[in-house]
Amino acid sequence: MTEEQQQKDSGQTNKQDSVEEFEDHPEVIGLRKKLTGFSKDQIKKDMDILRLDTSQLSSQIDQLKKKRGEANAEARHYRSMRDNVSEEKFIEIEKLRNEADKHKEIRDNCNEKIRNNKKRREEIKGEIRAAWDKVKELREKYYKMKDEVGVMPEEITNEIRDLEWEQQTSSLSPDEDAELTKRIIELYEKAYAAHLIGYSAEDLDTAVEKAKKLSAEHDEAHQNVLDNHEKGQEHHEKMSAIYEKLNKMRSGGNTLHDKYLAARQAADLAHEKIVENYEKIKLKQYLMDVLDDEQIRRRHEKSLKMKEERIAQTKEKSSSSKRLSLDELRLLIGDDEDEEEENED
Repeated sequence: MTEEQQQKDSGQTNKQDSVEEFEDHPEVIGLRKKLTGFSKDQIKKDMDILRLDTSQLSSQIDQLKKKRGEANAEARHYRSMRDNVSEEKFIEIEKLRNEADKHKEIRDNCNEKIRNNKKRREEIKGEIRAAWDKVKELREKYYKMKDEVGVMPEEITNEIRDLEWEQQTSSLSPDEDAELTKRIIELYEKAYAAHLIGYSAEDLDTAVEKAKKLSAEHDEAHQNVLDNHEKGQEHHEKMSAIYEKLNKMRSGGNTLHDKYLAARQAADLAHEKIVENYEKIKLKQYLMDVLDDEQIRRRHEKSLKMKEERIAQTKEKSSSSKRLSLDELRLLIGDDEDEEEENED
């Protein structure tokens, strides 16, 4: 990681909002569980400890930044010595480096897509199984419908409607009417049996469509894995070929190159520790906010209790026909609320 990237990442880490980030953190959860049992002195003690920890972490960050800066300076120095070539060759090397970085970026992007598509592919497997199980269930109901009822619910409904219409609009003999009534009753019995089976052609069509859609999505995710693997491998090979070419151009500088790598690794390690310390500071600050919120809540409860006591005393004074002050009158009618809120602010 370059020095510029290190500085940029540190800045971004320091500016991020931690309100939601630490809400489910074990230390935060543990503090909230114990908080109601804390005394005022315990809260102050914990707050002082957190402030001290934050101060120490900040000092460590300053030292690590200095160490990172020194390591980056060493890395630049050894890289410059390693690349002790003519200006034209240096330009060519930089050009090759940039080209290699582009291939690396594309390769890393492909790897990220591979991970995402593999994840989606695995997630969707269970959904596909459930979808096809639903299709199987509805098809079994369909076959059961054919075996027990013989026709589809839609056909039964249509025949019942036609027969009832014929019965209502046609002049039938008693025998013909009885025959129609018997047939209608049979159809209603079949309709009831179909209702108990619970088959629906529309549900089956929907289930099949959903299962096919999920299967297509699975196949698409799988194909994306294959395509990105092939593309990523292609760019990885191109990047490796460029690195090999660069190594040949810098032949004879192996020792300096090792020193450069060691210095760069030291800078990266210092940077990782800086980022870790920033995260620790954010957690400490969040814990202090939790303690501060508790102090505010307790002060508010105490203020409310004192006000209730004052109101009770004032009412007692008023009931004994003693003269009330203007403040006491305002307290009884509630006009002192705004003043108290202003004083609290």
